[in-house]
Parts: sequence; structure tokens; C-alpha cells
Amino acid sequence: MPNLTRLGLPGDEQAWAALGFTVTGGRFRIGHAECVLGEAAWGFDEIHAAPAELGVPYLESDSGGTGSELDGEHPNAVSFVDHVVYWVPDLDTAVTNLSAVLGIPPRRRFFPRGPEGPEMAFYRVGEAFIETVGAGARPPALSGVAFMSPDLDATVAAVRAAGGPIGDPKSAVQGGRIASVWHGHVGWGIAFMEPKPRN
Repeated sequence: MPNLTRLGLPGDEQAWAALGFTVTGGRFRIGHAECVLGEAAWGFDEIHAAPAELGVPYLESDSGGTGSELDGEHPNAVSFVDHVVYWVPDLDTAVTNLSAVLGIPPRRRFFPRGPEGPEMAFYRVGEAFIETVGAGARPPALSGVAFMSPDLDATVAAVRAAGGPIGDPKSAVQGGRIASVWHGHVGWGIAFMEPKPRN
């Protein structure tokens, strides 16, 4: 199974520090993913076809800064990247291309918000999922990220203490709870999630 090992994020160090991340040299690590500030992009530990077909900038593994200087806990206590949102103009084409690049089919393809909502395809790439969304006329793009926290209330408090613009936790469509960052903070979708309790 391919793993998401690199994730490019828009914004600067100050913007991400305000969300409770410890940033060193424009980079920080969350779980198995090295986050690199600058532009929305991604990279995987293995690919099976040219990633240019996906229409998203690709981060090569020689980006540097992957050593222990990036390891450690963040004040927001985030543990890993839960999912990245990948908007595509045509879901059939995107599924064909993404399956070829990753060497795996989607785990699931359906209308999670009902027949009135967009159709989505979900790929497991290590700790994270790629949430592929048919978005009509928009060009392919990464449009957001959700981070997993074991304690969303503590994460929201840490983000607010760091000066970040975050809303109150609410119920998430997929279960558990979610708190969203004001979209204008970096002009991108950012959320923090807490898993649903196990029965």
C-alpha cells in the first residue's frame, strides 16, 4: 500500500504556528507525513505511474528536512493527517488516474452526503485517506486537510492560545467531532477531528 509521506501546505510559518504546530525551516512532521510550507502538493513512498496526470504538484523525496529535527509533539497534540481533499473535474477520470499512480483501487466510492451531494472516492494511503471529490468545472487541486486529534477540546484550546481562528467543535458527517479553521487563514480548508467513541 502506498503511503502519503509528503504534504505541501499553503501559508507561512506564522500561519501554521498560530494553529499550534511547531514549524522548523518551513517544515513540520505529523505522524508519517512531512509537511512542507509553500504550495499545496503531495508525495508518496511509492508510485506506479507518472503523477503529473493528477494535476497536483508532486513533492519529490529529496525535499530535505526529514530528520529528527522535525520530530516531536505539537502544542495542538495532533497525531496524524486524517485526510486530504482532492477536487477533480471528472471523478471517473480521476479514479482511473489516481488508481494507476497509486497502484490500488479506491476503498469506497459513493455519495456520503446523499444523492444531492457530490460523489466521492476514498483512497487509503497509510495513516491518511485521499477524499477525491467530483467538483465539476474546477481544475484538479488539493483543497484542504484534516488532522486527527485524540482530544479535540484540548486541540481547540491550544489553537486559540496560539492565536489561531478556529470554530467550536461540532458533530462530523463521518462520526466523531470536527472543528474548522477560518478559511481565510491560509485560503484553504483546514480542520481538526476527533474520532467517534468506540462502543
